[in-house]
Amino acid sequence: MNSRTTPVFIITGEQGQCKTTFLHQVLGLIVGANVRVRGVLAPGHVRDGRRSGFTLVDLATGEHEDLSSIDPDPRCEVHGRFYFRPEGLLFGRRALALPDPGETDLVVIDEVGRFELQGGVWAEQIDRLVALPHPPMIWTVRRRLLDTVIDRWKITNPVVVDVGAASVMATADAVMDAVWEWRERQTFSPVPAPLVPGDRITNDAPLFAEAVAGGSPGAPAILRRRYGPEG
Repeated sequence: MNSRTTPVFIITGEQGQCKTTFLHQVLGLIVGANVRVRGVLAPGHVRDGRRSGFTLVDLATGEHEDLSSIDPDPRCEVHGRFYFRPEGLLFGRRALALPDPGETDLVVIDEVGRFELQGGVWAEQIDRLVALPHPPMIWTVRRRLLDTVIDRWKITNPVVVDVGAASVMATADAVMDAVWEWRERQTFSPVPAPLVPGDRITNDAPLFAEAVAGGSPGAPAILRRRYGPEG
């Protein structure tokens, strides 16, 4: 599998520990070289202190679609207590279609969880992605499912990013290095050294609160490379 030569960054933490927020901040810092990002963000909604649904954002286009809700709907596909809208599932599966390796620098999946482990939601798209040459990827995974997800998709070089200890800046820097190596391979076909299997990013540096400063709001495209003092 190509996952032996390109890293899969896995942002992990407990439920409600802001994995999606951390991912959004990382993407906000990757602002160089017109990095071409594909995939989905899945910000959640809370009602009465409890998760009530998710929206999907297509990172390649900036478009969004409601994905799921706890409100019953006979048209929906049921996973756990959530009702997944057919329009949302179709939207996400299109966003996660196999990328052209020459036209994509980074693939993002927020999140890979128990529904995928049961063969639902994005499982088929993930199977296809890991079976063929793919760019570097970032996944978000709940901590208790981390080992199961790594084993299920046979990720041999996961770079585990714990949101409780990691630096957004250090994570963005590592992702950007992987993107540069990927782009160089597409152009010059060298044989780069992969990241050490099982690497964990646990820099104690403070999170960079202004992660999206300098970027256009909601824009998935990378406009220029810029790192702060931690880079």
